[in-house]
Amino acid sequence: MHEESFINAILEPIENKDNVEALELEIGELVGIEPKHLKKHLSKRVSWNIIIKKKPSKIRCICGYEGPARIRERLHDIVIFDCPKCGLQSPEIIEGKDIKIIKVIYK
Repeated sequence: MHEESFINAILEPIENKDNVEALELEIGELVGIEPKHLKKHLSKRVSWNIIIKKKPSKIRCICGYEGPARIRERLHDIVIFDCPKCGLQSPEIIEGKDIKIIKVIYK
């Protein structure tokens, strides 16, 4: 299950896990897991309040376009996207490709 690798990567840097009350995450639009799916699986591992904020994508294309990616398809673990202006399928990703821990709230 690929969500396990996401969950392990999120939990690994958090110290004093027994005293965590809430975790706030930012999930990029181009990450290969849906936020609600990640929250569901993360909630099976911890009893914390999980707060997820979505981060829109931002790409830069050789055609000069800079802005949100056009998402063509979401598969189980990848997002297929392109430039909405010219259709190039490998624009540079500026934002929206990461999962970030924004805040850990302790009891």
